[in-house]
Amino acid sequence: MRTDREEKALRNLENRIHLCSRSITMPEESNTVLHIQSTLGFGGPRGTTFYVGDAPGDHNSQISLPILPANHYMAKYALPSEWWEHDTLNNEPERKRKILRVKGIRDDIFLERVPIIWKGTLPNGKKMTLISKGKLHPYQTYCVGHLWKCQHIEEDEGCKYCTLSLSVDRLNIPQAMTDDENLMYLKLAMVNNKIRSITLTSGTIESPENTGRELLVLARRIREETGLSVHIQVEPIFNRALLKELSEVADTIGIFLEVFDERVRKQICPGKAKSFTQDEYLKCWELAASYFGRGRVGTSNIIGFDEDYDVVLRGVEKAAKAGALVSTLFLRVGSPKLRNIIPSYIGREEEVLQLHMELGKILVENKVDDASHQRSGCVGCLGCNSTREAILWAREALAQPKPEEVSSEETYPQIPIPVLGHAAR
Repeated sequence: MRTDREEKALRNLENRIHLCSRSITMPEESNTVLHIQSTLGFGGPRGTTFYVGDAPGDHNSQISLPILPANHYMAKYALPSEWWEHDTLNNEPERKRKILRVKGIRDDIFLERVPIIWKGTLPNGKKMTLISKGKLHPYQTYCVGHLWKCQHIEEDEGCKYCTLSLSVDRLNIPQAMTDDENLMYLKLAMVNNKIRSITLTSGTIESPENTGRELLVLARRIREETGLSVHIQVEPIFNRALLKELSEVADTIGIFLEVFDERVRKQICPGKAKSFTQDEYLKCWELAASYFGRGRVGTSNIIGFDEDYDVVLRGVEKAAKAGALVSTLFLRVGSPKLRNIIPSYIGREEEVLQLHMELGKILVENKVDDASHQRSGCVGCLGCNSTREAILWAREALAQPKPEEVSSEETYPQIPIPVLGHAAR
């Protein structure tokens, strides 16, 4: 029998999956919302950051959630929202807050935008203002896209959900900003926003090692000038000296496989699949964990391509044993290369829930399950997916004694059983 805590954690996981897999549409009376990600796609979490909870004013959790325009081809699957009615409140400041109510699996979900504050005019006009605001992700994580180009795209073998080159062409985003410019925008954001950590990401240039060295230079400057913790994302690196240098500057590292089902990976990420085998990723995770520490290495698995969930879970277990925390990401639709794909998880809620429950158990059992938001970047955030909620559910589920472990009352007196491990978290 589930405890109240486990039941609550399961409801949170179900609601989180529901939001991540379907996104939302705004109420009809709202201003028109055009989300860049809904029209162009993207690999990362470029949604609106909301507080998400089971009651108005519940700010214990955040989510990066795309808002789909009403005419979007996925809008029919999205969760419609409505403005929360404040009729029962007498507190005037509470009335002024704009809160959305969405129907969850079993309960209503309440969404309230996390404020992003920019006072004054940002340099370089409206377009750069838009891009700068997109740098702020959940849990006070700031993202720097060091280079908006990638050798895989240039070789026509880019990841099919990624639209770096499309962004450069359509939005006139510069392929690269100088380190001085990146520091300038970061410091402007820090004036009015409490920033916890930085994610440094980039397309792969020439080689993962060269990319890592460029990010290393920028990471050093960020640490020296701001004191913020840093998360770096690269493809597999096997140079021990470079990994050691990176670990001395960055708190966590992301080495993203993207898809554990090899059949799908070869189709969706042809360049990355040709560059490195899954065994090479596994060796790199182990090597990186020896410098950064277990659970401070992150990787990902994107679902939505009719992948085999059993294959995914076998891959997750190997990664977790190697010391990597695996985030299961939902496909962010929009890339023309996917031709208006309907993600395969639509209509498979029970299977997706089971996938996440097993994911959570694997991460907890292998002790790569930090969910404290103390670690840097994507590894410490998990705001664009349901991995943290899977971890929190698994901790509760695994803490319960198995039926055969509960002694009969006739033989032994019933005594409280401590929830092991929670006091240390």
